[in-house]
Amino acid sequence: MRESPYGSAVGIAVNALDLLLPPVRQSVSDFALEKRHLSNQGGGYVGKWTHDMAPYLVGPMDVLNLLDYQTVAVVGPGQSGKTEIAQNWLLKSVSTDPGDMLWYMQTDPGLEAFVKGRINPMIDAHESMKERLGRRPVDDSLHFKQFQGMRVEFLSAAHSNLINKSAPRIVADEVDAYATSLGDVKALLDVRRQTFGRQSTLLALSHPDLARGLIPERDWAAGIMAIYGDSDRRVWYWPCPHCGCWSSPVPIAQRYMPLEYPEDGSLDEIEARARLVCPVNGCLIEDHHRREMNRLAFASPFRGWVGEGQEISQDGTVTGELVRRKTAGFWIVGAMSPFIMGGIGGLARARAKAQREMEVSGEEQTLRQVLVKQWGFPYTPPRNVGTVDANTLAERAEQDLKTGVVPEGVRFLTAIVDCQLANFEWLVRGWGPRGESWVIDGGKIPADPATSPEDWDKMREQVMEKVYPLADRSGRVMAIKASGFDSAGLPGVTQQAYAAWTRWRTRKQVRLYGKIAGRDAWSVIPMKGASQLNAPRLTVVYPDTSRAANVKAGGGTVPLAQFNPNMFKDDLSGQLQRAEIGDWYVHFPYALRAKEAPHPWFEQVVSEHRLPNGRWEKTADGARNEKLDLMVMGHVLAHLHGLSRINWDRPPPWAAEWDKNSLVTEAPAVVAESTEAAAPAPSAQKPERKSLASRLA
Repeated sequence: MRESPYGSAVGIAVNALDLLLPPVRQSVSDFALEKRHLSNQGGGYVGKWTHDMAPYLVGPMDVLNLLDYQTVAVVGPGQSGKTEIAQNWLLKSVSTDPGDMLWYMQTDPGLEAFVKGRINPMIDAHESMKERLGRRPVDDSLHFKQFQGMRVEFLSAAHSNLINKSAPRIVADEVDAYATSLGDVKALLDVRRQTFGRQSTLLALSHPDLARGLIPERDWAAGIMAIYGDSDRRVWYWPCPHCGCWSSPVPIAQRYMPLEYPEDGSLDEIEARARLVCPVNGCLIEDHHRREMNRLAFASPFRGWVGEGQEISQDGTVTGELVRRKTAGFWIVGAMSPFIMGGIGGLARARAKAQREMEVSGEEQTLRQVLVKQWGFPYTPPRNVGTVDANTLAERAEQDLKTGVVPEGVRFLTAIVDCQLANFEWLVRGWGPRGESWVIDGGKIPADPATSPEDWDKMREQVMEKVYPLADRSGRVMAIKASGFDSAGLPGVTQQAYAAWTRWRTRKQVRLYGKIAGRDAWSVIPMKGASQLNAPRLTVVYPDTSRAANVKAGGGTVPLAQFNPNMFKDDLSGQLQRAEIGDWYVHFPYALRAKEAPHPWFEQVVSEHRLPNGRWEKTADGARNEKLDLMVMGHVLAHLHGLSRINWDRPPPWAAEWDKNSLVTEAPAVVAESTEAAAPAPSAQKPERKSLASRLA
């Protein structure tokens, strides 16, 4: 029987009715696992899509079809697979869930190369796309694809392409490379989809080129990090292969796993010896462990991603609810990616080479590109940090400020203790609105920090439990809000420090105030400066399970405030350069001066200078820098307790004005008498200053 030259009416009807069927309820990641085929013609993986290679891509794909989110932001380096998220979304849309799509890239040449090299081969490899692609010449071009039930436009991010177009689905690829003249790109793209309401989704992908550092409020004003900053800020957590403790390679994480390498070695040595370092127990993690770490993260109940509002313990237990935001944000870094050439060794080599080039040439472009496009970190430009000499600071010392007295303006006090060979050295710093600060008191206590528990208890009584009279002569006193002590030093110091904290905790002499910015804020906490230049600004971890001696001393429960000393020394340098009283100005009492220059106390404060790579080092071998360290750690402690987050129009009770301040109380009679002694007649002040200056120096 001869075939009819006409189409089948039944077939046409069936195909038309197919369009009325609701889309299959299936996530983008599940659809990709079932249908996506990869064919890398130039080499690489060929075969069915698998989550095993880059499981961190599943989280972003799973939220693309959820009505809870209108925007999905993915920060990441090159060669991390983030563009595959958009391609899998396109595949599912064409195959089972039609919806018009706009796809933006930075330039026409780049866009055309992408369509030729990635989109067209993907269409050829998938029958579900090829059979739905229009047959007319106008249906298939480099800038336009007409599929059954939907269209896709590939556009450069020019102003003319960002107006008079609309679609419920938008891909904005490499948004940080768009022309800065466009302004807020997300605001422009939101207009393109506003008529679709909750049915619309914007997928924004990019390296973090436009960010200026790691502090959201200051550095994330534009580009992908601005979008991520408005999201639920998810970061990837994975387990250490040696101790099993969970941490993250993303630098803003509560427990950040840094990549360390010998910075002074040859490039070959740096590449060979690069290791990830577990922030909890110091375990060294080699490159070949990363794939299994990613796999175990994905196999966890939270599938690797932990966002704002959630807390993850060292054993991998996640508590709390993810904050409800209209944007889901995911941050991928180079250490997570299996596609980075040379693995973590390659990352370390590239960064070290770029840093050395910058130190020689002064040009920072190569280092910027390495950090942004390979590491996936925002680049922090070298801060223009000047210097203030010791004599200038000494000349600013104020005669009406007396040590041991709380001056007007101070709202709370922090006490810091440093462990030396045969003594404790300590400093109390007072803090007022918008970072203005005062040096209140300080000194030395003869002790043996490495072996004597009694000396630690004596130090606590003499420093941390001390109260200071207010300058208004009311007889009231102010207690110290928070205390910290350096837990590193000579052998034995760390164990004694942990044991002391545990002992005080058992006696209820230490309290947990709660969490501030995701970090535990304790009334007393051990502290330690990180050695890595790229260490996070401040984290609180519980690392005392790494050695048997520490387990015995602390039982695995002692907190540690780890901070980046270079960042906080940058901050102090900026504070010291403020010559007018106001925000972040530092006040010094006159008693800190010596009788004549040089002034040893102030010489210690300015004993270091900043190198071109951002690291601080002593200006001369053998220079004393204890006062600098104490000043820096005082700020770290204030920062831990939320100094930069305080609303000074409605401060917490412990930072309120004196009449309402919870740290201010009436002094016992003996303290009231010492208050009078702290304010001698003017004729008696000079001898006291001389004696005190020698005591503090």
